[in-house]
Amino acid sequence: MNRPLPPLCALAWTPDLVSALADASGAIGRLDARISATALAPAWRLRASWNGYAKALSLQHLEIEEIDIISWRCGLQLAGRPRLETADAPFSALEPWRDRLAEKEGRHWREDLPFSFDLPAGWDKAPALARALALLDDWARRDRTITPWLAFPVVLRRMGLSQRALPCLVTGDPGQRFVQGDRPALLKRLLKQLRRSAEDGLTRLERLEDTVQRGAATIAAQHRPGKLADLGRLALTRPCVAARSLALQLDLTVSGAGKLLERATRLGLLVEISGRGTWRSYVTPDIAVSLGLVAPTRGRPGLVPAPSPMLDSVLAAFDAEMAEFDARIAGLGGPDPAGSTINN
Repeated sequence: MNRPLPPLCALAWTPDLVSALADASGAIGRLDARISATALAPAWRLRASWNGYAKALSLQHLEIEEIDIISWRCGLQLAGRPRLETADAPFSALEPWRDRLAEKEGRHWREDLPFSFDLPAGWDKAPALARALALLDDWARRDRTITPWLAFPVVLRRMGLSQRALPCLVTGDPGQRFVQGDRPALLKRLLKQLRRSAEDGLTRLERLEDTVQRGAATIAAQHRPGKLADLGRLALTRPCVAARSLALQLDLTVSGAGKLLERATRLGLLVEISGRGTWRSYVTPDIAVSLGLVAPTRGRPGLVPAPSPMLDSVLAAFDAEMAEFDARIAGLGGPDPAGSTINN
């Protein structure tokens, strides 16, 4: 009879595991500190939720990439991307998950667990991060849905490992569905995943801040900015746009929206990703680089423009629009992703 394998919080702490734990904890702490201080936290969390949800779908063996989630959320079908043909609704858990990420502080990590969790051996002496991973490990074996992977950032916050839920910290291993294999190696892989996810989240925040700062300075320098400022505010929540959808959102003709997008592209506010002459698609520079759609800038970065007064109004408008959107969704009971239509 096979002996049960030990829980992740009861493993012997070798030098390699201690180093991986320290690196992961440090990376999470740095990201959490920056997110707590930046004015762009709402925009970053929105983008990080798409990134984290894509990781969870991957752990469920669904071949849906982050760009597919972004285009679906922005209501576009991108050129060169196949239409999603699935029997279920792969995005149905996205908005409920985002609601949980925004929950108020004070809830204990045991709350809302869909099963009875008995503290395993070594729990009291284990570091908090090892405890969180042990809970994830147990949960993943009990529940074969996407829920355990999505719950992990919330667990980290409830255990005091972050001030706010960090959506990019979705982590896991398909092998956790089965109690087998090298447990120390599994723990080390999970800790390395967390470190890389936190470092990538911090890099994406820096790209977002740079994009917004440079965009605000560019718009402020225009003699006749027109609706560039409106486009900049819209891109914080809808970083993937096309002329046909933008025309409705900014009360423009399709031709006028196309000219606005071309002007924004010339100014470096957007990046074209369609590669077609008609119905072109655009994304913000931070999204384009993060998804590998364009190569990152090499060499020494240029000086960041001085903060523009326009940036404060852009961020204030973004907060107001997000609050209005959340209130509207709450009143409707949430969107129906299965019934959503995707068009140019």
